[in-house]
Amino acid sequence: MPSPSQKARALEALHKEIRKCRRCPLWATRTQAVPGVGPPDARVMLVGEAPGRQEDVQGQPFVGTAGRLLDTLLSSVGLSRGEVYITNVVKSRPFIGPPPGHNRAPTAGEIVACRAWLDDQLRIIQPEIVAVMGRVALEYFFPNRKISEVHGRALAHDGRIILPLFHPAAAFHRQELRETLKQDFLKLGQLVRARSSRRSSRARLAQAAPPMKRKERSRRAQNTPG
Repeated sequence: MPSPSQKARALEALHKEIRKCRRCPLWATRTQAVPGVGPPDARVMLVGEAPGRQEDVQGQPFVGTAGRLLDTLLSSVGLSRGEVYITNVVKSRPFIGPPPGHNRAPTAGEIVACRAWLDDQLRIIQPEIVAVMGRVALEYFFPNRKISEVHGRALAHDGRIILPLFHPAAAFHRQELRETLKQDFLKLGQLVRARSSRRSSRARLAQAAPPMKRKERSRRAQNTPG
């Protein structure tokens, strides 16, 4: 298991590579690539679709209006931005029209070009829970699932939990999704607390194990023929 410092170095090196990426035509129209932000040993990763205009300018994910809603939703379940790693499937902003243009969904080719970056982020950070926000992020893990059918349900994938959520930006177009997002984030909070409780139980067992082993060694020594 890599140490936190090893993870930090590996993630920073990966971020540098992402910022130089020219694997798809989006590099020519972006202000900058947006690799991701958060601790390298985060137990929770949030994955969105692609950077928007504000993210493209500032170089960080979820810093616009959807980002402010995301912060509120995280806070409602006892989490902060500083505790989770946040990124997108696509690392450069897709848009239509003359600059600054309007945000659009990434194409299949753009998603394929960026796929290896998210693969590497998952490998380095090794999160226990991945909250996928929106259709594009869900399809990265489950190509045949629909967000409307599985949102708020914990799904297993490669040894970790995937929690599908509606994208926060969707709540600005469909007001009824705000309450849905609140309820689905409650599920995220429950999953985090359950995992934390499980780790605490394992730690207590580990602390109790050495004395038991010493007793066993002592008992064996007493029963050994002189």
